[in-house]
Amino acid sequence: MNEHNPVLYRKYRPKEFNEVVGQRHVVRVLMNALRRGKVAHAYVFSGPRGVGKTSIARILAKAVNCAHAPNGSGDSDAALSIPCGSCGSCTAFASNSSLNLIEIDAASNRGINEVRELRESVRFMPPTGKYKTYIIDESHQLTKEAFNALLKTLEEPPEHAIFILATTELEKLPQTIVSRTQQFDFSRPGIKDIKMRLGKICELEGAVCEDAALESISLAADGSLRDGESILGRIFAVESKNVTSKMVEEILGLPKKESLRAFFSAIAKGECASSLAVLEEMIHGGQDIRSIARSALGMSRNAFLLKSDPGLERVLLEEATSDDIDYLKSLLPLFSPGRLQDAIRIFLEAGNTIRKSPIPSLPLEIAVVELTRDQSSGAVR
Repeated sequence: MNEHNPVLYRKYRPKEFNEVVGQRHVVRVLMNALRRGKVAHAYVFSGPRGVGKTSIARILAKAVNCAHAPNGSGDSDAALSIPCGSCGSCTAFASNSSLNLIEIDAASNRGINEVRELRESVRFMPPTGKYKTYIIDESHQLTKEAFNALLKTLEEPPEHAIFILATTELEKLPQTIVSRTQQFDFSRPGIKDIKMRLGKICELEGAVCEDAALESISLAADGSLRDGESILGRIFAVESKNVTSKMVEEILGLPKKESLRAFFSAIAKGECASSLAVLEEMIHGGQDIRSIARSALGMSRNAFLLKSDPGLERVLLEEATSDDIDYLKSLLPLFSPGRLQDAIRIFLEAGNTIRKSPIPSLPLEIAVVELTRDQSSGAVR
């Protein structure tokens, strides 16, 4: 990959609604609004970072100004084809030269003076097109005074303006603001969705990436497509043609799946010495301790859900592979629900303690001892 190329998450940022990953519920409603000519004057997009809030806001801003935007007749074919990407407005958006898109970072422009400038700007009609769209990112960081000033504009919005407030902390937005908008909750994309998107990027970049490697990157992304694309970019900086799972594990310091399974199996069987030996081998092999704790926590949680209700396997397959699920199912007879609850609690505490521990491995070692105590004799809590 050429060193002058933009980072992957910018290079492959969705430009159309059909390129958005994992937010079908949001896209469907917005496209229906476009088809009917019923776009709201203000929206709140809330959800975790890196899931597409700003990307969808940009696509919406592009779509409402597209020369082929539906006129409210309900023409579904017209809605599906916008933004068209070829009209003068869409071309301006693609080159980041459109004057109808104003993006504000509330983390650094959070005061009342900035909002007053925004209110002054809103008064003017767009130079071309139909709407000026204001995207306020990290909107929860606006001051109380700034929110009060913004509220006045939201109460009597000009017809040519659309406001989109993006936030990772919805609870910090005043209810008076939220109640005057249409609010959408963005969810974390599933492992399958992230993996499919990363596979497509590899194809476009001319890279061959092992399926297991894509799976490891998708899991490491932890529900953030942007993080997944950033991780893939790091991998490409080392090897951009043939990406293997071993390479991904080494670059990211991820615990190997075989080692994790050996660790979790030993815990399930109550084998304290074996568990500690595998743990020591992983740590000495350079695998990140916090990643080990996080993976063990995830396996405990998934096993608990499967033990509680086998029907949840369908839900878990959105987050894990069928091979991972089958592995956990094979261990379920060794666990009681109470012991799995203990494992979740203990690994959660260990993960939170590692950073503060003078001996980083100690919290996990204590966790192993607690979880294998009395198990070798067949005792079950």
